[in-house]
Amino acid sequence: MVTSKAERHLPACMFAHELLNKMGAIVSRCELLNERTEQGTEYARQLAVIRGIAESAVNELIEHQRRAEANETRKAG
Repeated sequence: MVTSKAERHLPACMFAHELLNKMGAIVSRCELLNERTEQGTEYARQLAVIRGIAESAVNELIEHQRRAEANETRKAG
């Protein structure tokens, strides 16, 4: 059975999609907790760190997906 390159990349794409959903939930939860937290406290600073890491991971995943799609389009055309 011969599989296309797109089919071989499907598990990685599905994993990235699920990871993006989870990271988005972390960012959203940090935003909600931040609204209920006194600003300037150590807790608020730690929430900002967690949110920053999650947002960075989301941006990296999105950029990776864009590059992968561009490579597939270039190879197909």
